[in-house]
Amino acid sequence: MREHDERLDFERLLAPRGGHGRFEPNADVLLDENGRAVLVHLELAGADAESLRVVIDDDDLIVTGMRAARDLPREASLLRKEIPYGEFLKQIRLPVAVRDDGAAAIYRDGILTICLPLAESKNMPIVRTIIRMTVRRTPA
Repeated sequence: MREHDERLDFERLLAPRGGHGRFEPNADVLLDENGRAVLVHLELAGADAESLRVVIDDDDLIVTGMRAARDLPREASLLRKEIPYGEFLKQIRLPVAVRDDGAAAIYRDGILTICLPLAESKNMPIVRTIIRMTVRRTPA
């Protein structure tokens, strides 16, 4: 049984996004008005609250869960299907260092809001990269 579960997990990792009952929800990431926490809002309408899992792994926030397909009446005919159902996974690179202690999540009205307090560092890390380019005209 365990080999079967591990194989399924591996297949899920390799499955294309949006395929095989898997989707990636939309997210907004912002710094709160006091500059003390990162707020993440995920659009998860219809997701089962009990299935939601939130993990901080290094510089990444990972949210997984399940949105069960709605049952259609037998006499109904599906004319258009745009709402994705099944398992979902959202991995977000955190733009600043956060603390996992004091983190909180609220799921209300189809939106999962995660509040992550900033780490003790007062300065937000800024990564700058110098790109050197040469622009040449091509003959007409």
